[in-house]
Amino acid sequence: MRFSNFRRPAGVLALATAALVGLSACVSSTAAGTKEEDSAAVEFPTDNITLIVPYGAGGPTDISGRALAQDLEAELGVTVVVENRPGASGITGLSEVAIEKADGYTLTYTTGDSFVQSELRDGVPFTFDSFLPVAGTISQPYVLVTGTEGVADFEALTKKSSVTYSTTGNGTPTHLNSLMMFDELGIEATQVPFNGAAESTQALVGNQVDVAMLDASVAMPQINSGALKALAVLTPDGEPLDYLEDVPTLESLDIDTSAMTLTVWGVAAPAGTDEAVVEILREAVLAAAEGENFQEFTQANYMPLLTEEGEADWYTSLQETAKTSKAALEKFGISLT
Repeated sequence: MRFSNFRRPAGVLALATAALVGLSACVSSTAAGTKEEDSAAVEFPTDNITLIVPYGAGGPTDISGRALAQDLEAELGVTVVVENRPGASGITGLSEVAIEKADGYTLTYTTGDSFVQSELRDGVPFTFDSFLPVAGTISQPYVLVTGTEGVADFEALTKKSSVTYSTTGNGTPTHLNSLMMFDELGIEATQVPFNGAAESTQALVGNQVDVAMLDASVAMPQINSGALKALAVLTPDGEPLDYLEDVPTLESLDIDTSAMTLTVWGVAAPAGTDEAVVEILREAVLAAAEGENFQEFTQANYMPLLTEEGEADWYTSLQETAKTSKAALEKFGISLT
């Protein structure tokens, strides 16, 4: 999945005042052979909205979701309640949303990886068709880092016969991306999986593992403090990061990143939600993504907005991500339970 680093939209997608209390949509065409269609008026929202985050409190999904909810309240004129439903790489929370009433009042804000799990694991009680995409929001570059006792640079890493690396969990993007990189380099690599970015990072800071591929939002505070050193970056567009301009991209190091994936966040509703309601929500989410609270969070945490193209394709791109991730699991003989 490839997205550009930053979005510079022509203008904020403002939600019309009338849409806050009701939408009267009229679909018409002047082309020959078509006829005018009038959709029924939709009064939405008239009650509070629940935004389910299928990860624990305090992580990037939770914090960014709460920032988005604040600006979303201003757009919709109702309270947006964020509820955490952590468990099973996002499966627990999404399973709940999938069976909720499709009325637009229960949504999910989550990473693309949680949707992809439906294609990677057996017995997941939802598919991509269980949801309607509302809007994509942000992406996250990855930084390959090492501890204070680690290798000097990426070239030094390539000369090692074996390495250990920490990940945020078995079968996660940080795991699969690392596997692909080490496989191409011909390095024997041993994964040390943890239950999230915090534990994975601490193992690296403590020099218990050689390297790790971390979200920029997680890696940068440690890099700035001198606890970690950046070796390379994986970016949405293959270009260097402006805040790590001297650190090479994996692509510039001749690493094939075409099958690697980046984390992307978005809002989705249960399948069957009225299209007019989804459109109201979409306009509101895109406007909220430009809001003060969400912008403050994304800029402080190195999480750029999706480009217009990336936003338009964010959900369909996840289905391609599922295919490449599944192929990687099969190639490396990884079974997820």
